[in-house]
Amino acid sequence: MAIKASNQISIVDVTDAYSVILTSEAYTFVGGTSGAASGSTCSTQAVAFCGNAQCSKVTVDQTAITCPTGISAAVTNNNTSAVTITFTLSATLSAAAEATIPVVVDGITVNKKFSFAVAKTGSQGNPGTSVTVTKTEYAYQLSTSGTTIPTGTWQTSPQAPTATQFAWTRTTTTFSDGKTAVTYTVGGKVGPQGNPGTNGTSPTVTNTKTQYQKSTNGTTVPTGTWSDSALAPDVNNYVWTKTTITYSDGATAVTYAVAGKQGQQGAAGADAITMSITSSAGTVFKNNSGSTVLTAHVYKAGVEQSITDAGVCGTLGSVKWYKQGTETAISTSKTLTVNASDVLNVQAYTCQLEA
Repeated sequence: MAIKASNQISIVDVTDAYSVILTSEAYTFVGGTSGAASGSTCSTQAVAFCGNAQCSKVTVDQTAITCPTGISAAVTNNNTSAVTITFTLSATLSAAAEATIPVVVDGITVNKKFSFAVAKTGSQGNPGTSVTVTKTEYAYQLSTSGTTIPTGTWQTSPQAPTATQFAWTRTTTTFSDGKTAVTYTVGGKVGPQGNPGTNGTSPTVTNTKTQYQKSTNGTTVPTGTWSDSALAPDVNNYVWTKTTITYSDGATAVTYAVAGKQGQQGAAGADAITMSITSSAGTVFKNNSGSTVLTAHVYKAGVEQSITDAGVCGTLGSVKWYKQGTETAISTSKTLTVNASDVLNVQAYTCQLEA
């Protein structure tokens, strides 16, 4: 089996406990042969939910953010519902790194991880065989620390965190040349039980609308006209996604995400194959209710390819869906329906184009 392209999306189920998320948990800098240049920036936003309502105040202490050497952090819109954290390189970044962001909501501190990677320009080499991913393995472990990688025994099944534990995930990727890459992510521990509230009507999601816009800026939300049709990034533009969720009580929540722009044209080679995933009802369920339809999109040389309902993408291969924590495909199809009952706090789904 050869994996030609893949993409992943996480679905979050927000209950009455506090849930803190970053709108983006990783960023890849595009650099030269030595790495990403000083002065390069990226950003993310910290938001929180309590039950089915977005928290109106999130606090991030700029001085408490732990950054790798050569990276600094600045905080804007502090003590609002969406705090922006901007990272700036003060030196050349040549290897992957990670920052820890302590996010405070109603006196509770949740440490969130933000990862940095570098896409270096390689020197021209002799033609050879390409390296592909041959296997991806996931392992799980609970720990009382949200900053130090645990040293205990890793489990093959996900484990739900308690009020005193964080849930760690270890991802081991094996390539066709025998090399492996190991990454770690950590999920926040369960918040304390709040006082019982009065009976009321729980608002439900009545509408979710996703729109798209191109922009030359990858850090500032664009102010132009939003399109209802999906757009592909190009050499000069990033593609921003705006998701507006409307609830039965009239309240709305708006989130933004940005996809990296297309790299500069390099030496002639095989047409690039990429994948993306769209969600019909966003990525957040409320109080274990709701459903969404995930749709796979395959692009070859920037042109979207046709996929049958059975997941066949012409001569390129078939689209298969995987649930994080298992190596067995749960569906071979163009779309995948996810119900709230399928998600315990947060669940990642990966789609792969396999030949």
